[in-house]
Amino acid sequence: MRNFQQTVERLREEGRRQGLDISVPAAQDILADLVTTSAALLGIRDETFVRSHLTTVDVVDLVAHFKQADDAQKREVAAASPAVVSLEGTGRVIASLAQAVRCVSLNHERLVDGRRDKWEAVGVLDDASNCLTLLGEAVGNSHTTAQGTVVFWSDESVVYARRALTQTIANLRDGDWTFAHGRQLDAEVVTRMSADLKILPPQ
Repeated sequence: MRNFQQTVERLREEGRRQGLDISVPAAQDILADLVTTSAALLGIRDETFVRSHLTTVDVVDLVAHFKQADDAQKREVAAASPAVVSLEGTGRVIASLAQAVRCVSLNHERLVDGRRDKWEAVGVLDDASNCLTLLGEAVGNSHTTAQGTVVFWSDESVVYARRALTQTIANLRDGDWTFAHGRQLDAEVVTRMSADLKILPPQ
């Protein structure tokens, strides 16, 4: 346990050095995934890896990978365009985001599978919740025009919605996720989500 906490602090310190703020829970999750995956590859217990190998983990390289992902996300937001979407269209996207969250809930076992499966599921939850939070304020500030009521979407909300729906659609199409009521329902959800995704500006 001492080795684990010390590595958590090393990871956070390296994150600060590289300009990345890693919270304690996030650092613990990152290392817990690393321990589980590495121990399985070596054929040893998690406790053994923590005791004998965790101090040798290259936190500089580990943080560098997360920094690259963070930089890519910031570039995506910077390149995105805000959008003006009708209240009806916004409601459709909100419903699809809620379905994406429900889909992750129904496939919760993915949260304890491999690192890729877990982070895909967590990513959808994060993106959907971030978008819904931003839309809550945006809908409250909606404007009525001659063509009807419109909602101003920030560039961030567009990116969050696009990522959450795109990942959910991909996992449903591949059969990795399911609503557990047959492939026909999954296909119908994919069709509806894909149509709602087109409400947003193209990537």
